[in-house]
Amino acid sequence: MQPTPHVEILSGAHGFRIDQQTINFIAGNQYLSKDEKVLRAPAWKLTQLERLVYEPFQAAIRGGLFLKTLFKGAFLIVIDSLDECEDKQGVESFINHTLGFFKKHPYIPLRILIASRVERHIRALLKTDGVLSGNLDDNPSDDDIERFLQASFQMAAKRDLIIQAYIQAHGDWPTHSDMVNLTGHIGGSFVLASTIFKFTIQPATEDDLSTPMDRLPLTLQMNGLDGQYAQTLARSHHYLHFGDIISTIVLLRDPLPVVSIADLLGIEAFKDIQVLLNLQAIIHVPGTDEEGDVTLCHTSLRDFLTTESQSGPFFVPHPYHLTLSFH
Repeated sequence: MQPTPHVEILSGAHGFRIDQQTINFIAGNQYLSKDEKVLRAPAWKLTQLERLVYEPFQAAIRGGLFLKTLFKGAFLIVIDSLDECEDKQGVESFINHTLGFFKKHPYIPLRILIASRVERHIRALLKTDGVLSGNLDDNPSDDDIERFLQASFQMAAKRDLIIQAYIQAHGDWPTHSDMVNLTGHIGGSFVLASTIFKFTIQPATEDDLSTPMDRLPLTLQMNGLDGQYAQTLARSHHYLHFGDIISTIVLLRDPLPVVSIADLLGIEAFKDIQVLLNLQAIIHVPGTDEEGDVTLCHTSLRDFLTTESQSGPFFVPHPYHLTLSFH
């Protein structure tokens, strides 16, 4: 019987850190005691991982926790944005240490889910039987967004007497056709889905007496993301090649991988990544530099960036394509 893979990588963070509340909890269970100062030292990350996570977990399993996992499934640790950790050597050490732990304890009921780009310095480490890799690009989010909207509107209907009265008189709301149109307009953006839902069910005011049923058709003409776009773009605006990279992504007829964009602009790939990592809420950055294309999460971002009155300092002029043609 082969053990189930313990580490799953999904192709945002900050280095491995144990928060104070966790340290205090474990300290009360004899795992900190005389080594407290050592475990708090920044240089002892792997010691922290071993003493504050793996050893207490093993002790809990020996204490009878294992039987509970037979019915409820394995415990899960989620690590987000591992690729954004600047300590690349520390990331490699963490992965090696973790894989070594699971190799030594192949049947322990613990799984680690890592959401990260699979960058070069960790790619080779993950080519092992103990790791299951997945690409989020292979799983479109339309179905998830539709479920999110359905659940949200159902909860709103339970609280809103006007919606309840409308459903009693006219049947389901939103209708299946409404949901299809909404999902298509949203284009895979959970941020836009949330914005549209909040706009639709907001309470009426003296200046706006419209009902949720009146507002729903209007959402197909809105994106409501200008503020989100500006706030996110500002995170990378200070980088030297920001304008060139954003303009290239917006104006290219056919999207390109990270390394191809860098080659087109005559810059190193890491400078491209440096800009893009802060923009993953609005720009899709593939899991690897060489494969997968850099694309906009929603088409409204292109409209925002090419309309100066909306984008201001982030404006991408259409004549920029002439610059690209000379590269």
